[in-house]
Amino acid sequence: MTPWLTRAILLPAHERLRGRTTLAELAALRRLEREGDGEALRSLRERKLEALLAHCQQHVPFYRERVPGGRAIDLQDFPVLERETVREQQAALCSEGFEGVRLPSSTGGSSGRPLTFWTDRVKEMRHNAQKLRFRCWFGIRPGDRQVDFWGAPIELNKSSRLRRFKDYYLLNQALCSAHDLSPERLAEYVRFLGRFRPHLVYGYPTVIARVAQYAAAHPELLRGWRPQLVVCTSEMLYPQLREIIREGLGAPVANEYGSRDGGLTAHECAEGRLHLAAEHVWVEVDEPDADGVGDLLVTNLDGRGMPFVRYRVGDRGRLSAAACSCGSPLPVLDVLEGRRNDFLVGRDGRRVHGSAANYVLREIPEVLQYRLVQREDRSIDLQVVATDGWGRRQEETVVSGLHRTLAEEVPVRIERVSAIPPSSSGKYRWVESEALES
Repeated sequence: MTPWLTRAILLPAHERLRGRTTLAELAALRRLEREGDGEALRSLRERKLEALLAHCQQHVPFYRERVPGGRAIDLQDFPVLERETVREQQAALCSEGFEGVRLPSSTGGSSGRPLTFWTDRVKEMRHNAQKLRFRCWFGIRPGDRQVDFWGAPIELNKSSRLRRFKDYYLLNQALCSAHDLSPERLAEYVRFLGRFRPHLVYGYPTVIARVAQYAAAHPELLRGWRPQLVVCTSEMLYPQLREIIREGLGAPVANEYGSRDGGLTAHECAEGRLHLAAEHVWVEVDEPDADGVGDLLVTNLDGRGMPFVRYRVGDRGRLSAAACSCGSPLPVLDVLEGRRNDFLVGRDGRRVHGSAANYVLREIPEVLQYRLVQREDRSIDLQVVATDGWGRRQEETVVSGLHRTLAEEVPVRIERVSAIPPSSSGKYRWVESEALES
């Protein structure tokens, strides 16, 4: 569909039929942004937080039992909400007398153990409005063509096929499965990109990087097309992945950070800094270390059906008080690190970020893909997809590099494989440690 027709008629009609005011929410966000008034933003956030906490104290059994009544409350009066608590306290975390529409949702989590919970229409609508606002920073407008590389199965039921038909032909949104990345499928995807010519490519960075590598090797399939923007989400966007995508697709790459349970948390601007979706979430850093980095606690300001207050999302980061040169009044998430089991354990129990292993593997041109798992005894199992040039010399380079990174000569078992399958969600885990969980 012609983008202006989707933007002006079909998308607004679609949102009205779904009972959502997403475009009005987007307009409000952009209006506040244009005014550039940091004080107005702070005031809005504080009002939303105060209203949410009062709602929780009065209408959510879990919080009513734990937060003192009869006096003014603040965020620190609320306990940190753990993922296991959400599993155990499903009913008690739901708001009594909630008049909105509660929607079932789930997330696989870093361990692969599903977390089921309830979201609601307002929370999802404002989540989507935030996405659209951030994309506007790069010139992407509602209705522009978009391709998502996501964890969708190849085979779809009748309802899914009908939805994909509607999304593709009316809303200019196409979905490509992350589950099949065979050379034949990659060729289909790159050929489709050249034909559909999307303005935005969105999805898992590991998957988009594979597509970008294939596109770089077969540029004729793109027929001169380049996207305006690539947005990566749901996985850590390591520097080498960003560079592969940027070179292969010839477009700027931005990082989106969030989760289904916590909500959209931050998005990268053109200056390369992550800005909090501050109208949507309140972020704290729990027990920061000497560098100011600690576990991120996210309070979703818009989720009333099943409120998540001070929710430990499993990632680590640091906030910055410094303003960004892009001019946005939104606060900055200065550092973002992965989940607990994205870290390796080195000598004397010191924690080493998983990206250190990436620096070892990326220097070996024969490596196409890998998966590294550190076992409880700190030994390492490494699966490698490699070109024909892979051999003993490359293996020795990997082993010595990992020993140097960990400052310890742990056993390293290397298995060369033809393919590494994704998880059930379609994500690819590069590095995972069982040593920190023991």
